Amino acid sequence: MSFVKKIVTAVCLILLVSSLEAQTPLADAQLKNLRGVVSSFSSLTQKDSIVLVCFWSINSDASIGELNAINGHYEKWKQATPFKMMAVCIDEGNSLSRIRSTVNNNGWTFDVYADINGDLHTALGAGSLPQAMVLKDRRVVYQQSGFGDGSENYLFSKIQALTGSHPKN
Repeated sequence: MSFVKKIVTAVCLILLVSSLEAQTPLADAQLKNLRGVVSSFSSLTQKDSIVLVCFWSINSDASIGELNAINGHYEKWKQATPFKMMAVCIDEGNSLSRIRSTVNNNGWTFDVYADINGDLHTALGAGSLPQAMVLKDRRVVYQQSGFGDGSENYLFSKIQALTGSHPKN
């Protein structure tokens, strides 16, 4: 191998290793619940093969709208299809009390977390808000950005397709 090829190979390896170290593995992403308890994503989802993760922000009306729409159906959806719902706030520097008051004011009944250091957001490669992702066995199988009337139903149809359950009218 020529000297130039050795240098190029060494630089590529250094870049690869540094990029791998900069990323938080999905399982290790740290989330804080509304009581302030920090847990890893893997410990929160170990019993669930299908997880709906909705990234949101206190300052995003579309995010709040999406979560309110999901909340309107959530209890019925949980009875029809087994899945875990996680609303993950990506705001930095906001206290849990501000997130908690948003949750309480809207009456959300699903699990809500704060994404510490943006670990989960980064690990999943999430984009603009609102961002919803359906994971099966910790792999993203469907994602959608933005929110429009009725898009929560399409999201749930994707969850149902993964479980083989059918809508109950």
